[in-house]
Amino acid sequence: MIAYRQKLKLSVVAIAVSMGLAGTIVGCNDNNSTSQVQDEEAQFRAKAEAMVKDLSLSEKLDILQGPGMDLNTYAGIPPINLEEGKDVPGIAGYINGVKNEVLDIPAAKLSDGPAGLRFSPTREGQSGTFYATAWPIGSLLASSWDTDLVKKVGEAFGDEVKEYGVDFLLAPGMNIQRNPLLGRNFEYYSEDPVVSGKIAAAMVNGVESNGVGATIKHFVANNAETNRFFNDSIAEPRTLREIYLRSFQIAVEDSQPWAVMSSYNLLNGTYVDQRKDVLTDILRDEWKFKGLVMSDWFAGNVAGLTSDFTGDVGRDPESAAKQIAAGNNLIEPGNVKEDLQASYENGTLTEEDIDKSVVAILTQVQKSPSYNHYQYSESPDLNAHIALSRLAASESMVLLKNMESALPIAADKKVATFGTTQINTFKGGTGSGDVNSAYVKDIASGLAEQFDVNDGLVSFFSDYWDQNKVSNPALFASGYVIEEPSVAAVPALQELIASSAESDDAAIITIGRQAGEGSDRSSGKGDYLLSDTEQEMITAVAAAFHAKGKKVTVVLNVNGVIDTAAWSDSVDAILLAYMGGQETGSAVADVLSGAVNPSGKLAQTMPASYSDVPSSTTFPGTDVDGDGLPDKSYYNEGIYVGYRYYTSFNKPVSYAFGHGLSYTTFAYGNSAVTSNTLTAGGNLTITTTITNTGSVAGKEAAQVYVNAPENKLKKPTVELKAFDKTALLAAGESEVLTFNISAQTLSSFDPANNEWIIEPGTYNVYVAPSSDVSDIQPITFSISNEIVVSKTTPNTLALPDGVTAGSFVTVSE
Repeated sequence: MIAYRQKLKLSVVAIAVSMGLAGTIVGCNDNNSTSQVQDEEAQFRAKAEAMVKDLSLSEKLDILQGPGMDLNTYAGIPPINLEEGKDVPGIAGYINGVKNEVLDIPAAKLSDGPAGLRFSPTREGQSGTFYATAWPIGSLLASSWDTDLVKKVGEAFGDEVKEYGVDFLLAPGMNIQRNPLLGRNFEYYSEDPVVSGKIAAAMVNGVESNGVGATIKHFVANNAETNRFFNDSIAEPRTLREIYLRSFQIAVEDSQPWAVMSSYNLLNGTYVDQRKDVLTDILRDEWKFKGLVMSDWFAGNVAGLTSDFTGDVGRDPESAAKQIAAGNNLIEPGNVKEDLQASYENGTLTEEDIDKSVVAILTQVQKSPSYNHYQYSESPDLNAHIALSRLAASESMVLLKNMESALPIAADKKVATFGTTQINTFKGGTGSGDVNSAYVKDIASGLAEQFDVNDGLVSFFSDYWDQNKVSNPALFASGYVIEEPSVAAVPALQELIASSAESDDAAIITIGRQAGEGSDRSSGKGDYLLSDTEQEMITAVAAAFHAKGKKVTVVLNVNGVIDTAAWSDSVDAILLAYMGGQETGSAVADVLSGAVNPSGKLAQTMPASYSDVPSSTTFPGTDVDGDGLPDKSYYNEGIYVGYRYYTSFNKPVSYAFGHGLSYTTFAYGNSAVTSNTLTAGGNLTITTTITNTGSVAGKEAAQVYVNAPENKLKKPTVELKAFDKTALLAAGESEVLTFNISAQTLSSFDPANNEWIIEPGTYNVYVAPSSDVSDIQPITFSISNEIVVSKTTPNTLALPDGVTAGSFVTVSE
């Protein structure tokens, strides 16, 4: 056992070594053929079906409910048949085991979260302190547009899951970033379902290569945190199919995760975990999902909790039975056995439904380390993982602006650093996404490792932070908040700005934002907009340094996107760092110094104004019952989410979806459709040549957008259908990228006929560096007759009675 009590020292060599280790930590499922995997799955299922015959009804019901957890007043209930000495304190929950005359099935352990394994760092009776790697947040990893890199992160992540004794990781989160103010956007990948689905599949495949389970969540349309237990997402079937379900479909078909977590919200009037059309008809029957479905904790009025866990309202004793009948196999964190027993006795829950869920659960549990009595080490290679985390963060950060080569900054330059976030650096979001890491490398420390930093400024902001920080009272939040010092009111800061403009070579201003589970952000000052004091600081620093002919860079250490339109013209460079895990400071320095050439690109649009966001008037929802909380979230923009809206309606943006700069330049050439076998099961293949036309080595993320003909269905002007990233190309070097687009990915949903179709006509294809394809010459292909790609289950996802699309959809062509 290793207790990590001190900061782990890293080197450039360690970073390089970690990339080699990341691919060799464990064997990879990719080496198995599809038929072998299917055969193994069938064997597990057959054994699970045999196990059911040796279970009493009481034992079956135990398996369908988690034993509980510690959360405020909710006391944990000991899990059934947890192996002695094999508990992991601080995890989120368990799947009960069974021990009878025939069966000995150990309890399985479930742990958060999306940016690192979450558990208690101390153990009763043990003196060591245990830490997990804090990985870059989901929004940052997706900005890499690099599925190979994300899979390596997943492999290392999954190694920690296994070696700390956990069976199921309750991640990745992959809801669509419908609105920039969603408090949980940091967990999620993108506003686009293709990016979200492909990145999630890469993460799942990496994690599960270790023989542990991943859980994609929150299924589905959980796109606001405010009043999340009771908010009803109202959306058309086509909108749900093409945007919100499609990302999950891609992840399921590309990775077959062990588990899916259903979401808190209602969908078109019914709790998601009680919707058979979503959990059985679509997920299992249409997509062929083989794993288990679990509820989010306390979801679906099974406990009757208020959204802040302080009250008990609206409890439905039949909720648990409704979940099981719908195909939600596991109810977490439990305490519903009496309800299930009563429902069975009154006939509203059948033994057939009970058995289906037990089989689904036991099929996956058999794969787990606990079931197979794996002797975990409690000492994964954290040094290698931290190095990989640093590399992943630096390769994912997005250089939004870089006028007159303000970046990179030469190592021999002296830099002036401003802002309290350089001290109070955010590694990740709050709530279940928090991670007990050994340390956080703050931005000031990271910069000091590579530059001559103005110590007087660092001391000023460090002292200001210590003296003025206040506890953050927000639900699920941790740590402290602070208002930046007022340049106008603090003479010491005025003097430091003036003197540093004289003595230092460049200025770096760090802006921070924190958010997380349980609440959403605001569109006002100090959140989406800069606060007055932040604006003051940028204005004053820019004026002083520009007067001396020196450059100013802003680093955004943020949970989600913020407004840049009001201040971007004042500065020379902007780096969107998001939250890079525990090595955030070092990763920021790697990019600013040019040790890493930035290659990240936006996976969510940065609008010119929040009022331009198509859901700005409907997020997080409408208060229908007058209790001051939103009860209905009307998806008024339909399929026009994110860039689909801005490109279709010619709305200017601050930075387009897919945008990201580099310290070199790239040329796209020889783009062509090299194969068109589009039938119901066919593909479209496109190739392009990317050439590094600059003077330094770099990587380029290329994107394929399609403009489709409109016969039956209106469509966005362009939609992303594929992407890929080059290797590190030396100056003058080229690489040919190949994009395979399946018929399913190319198709659109026809709700009138319950089918996915590819419409006839001419298709324009843009192989481009971003969604701004205005200067890109398209290549074309044609479809002569409509292709029906697949049929879907009739009458699924219907709007509530009395609600029509015309009553709430305000964005249409």
